[in-house]
Amino acid sequence: MSIDRKTNRGLEILRFLVTGIVCALVDFIVSYFVLAGLVKTGMDNGWANALSIAVGFLVSVVLNYLLSTFWVFRNVKDESASKKPMFIFWFVVLSAGAMFLSIGTMQLCAFICLNAWNIDIISKADTIVGEIFSFSFWGDVAFWAYFISFVIKTFVGLVWNYLTRKFILYREPKKECV
Repeated sequence: MSIDRKTNRGLEILRFLVTGIVCALVDFIVSYFVLAGLVKTGMDNGWANALSIAVGFLVSVVLNYLLSTFWVFRNVKDESASKKPMFIFWFVVLSAGAMFLSIGTMQLCAFICLNAWNIDIISKADTIVGEIFSFSFWGDVAFWAYFISFVIKTFVGLVWNYLTRKFILYREPKKECV
C-alpha cells in the first residue's frame, strides 16, 4: 500500500513540525539578538522583549508563509487562493494573533521566572549573547530559563498556527460520499 503524500495527514503534520522548527530557530536567533541589542540601548525591558519578539516573529512569518504554501499544505481545495492578496492578508492577521499570544506567553514566563526564582531572563540577554559566542552559556540558568520560556511560547504559537491554517486558510477539499 503506497502513501499518498498529498493527502496523508501524518506527513502534513510532520512537514508542519519541520517548518515550525526551522521558523522557530529563525525566530529565536532574530529575537534573541534584537533583544540583546535593545537592552544595551537602555530600552525598557518589557518593550524590548515585546519588540524583539515582534521582529523575530515577522521575519519567521514570511518564511512560514512560503513553506506553508509551497510545501506543508498540499491537499487544499483551491491551490491558487493561497497566492492571492486577501489570503496573504488573513495569513498575516492570524499570524499576528499567534504573535500576541506569544508575546503574552513570553511576558508571563518572564514574570514567573523573575518572581518565583529571581531569574531576570530579559535584562540579562545582552550578557548571554557574549556567553553564546564563548560557549559558556551551558551552565547559565538565565539562558536556559529564557530558552525554556521560548519553547513554551513557541508551542502556544505552533498550536494556534496549525489549527488556524488547517481549518481556516488551507482547507481540504470536501470528501465525496461513497
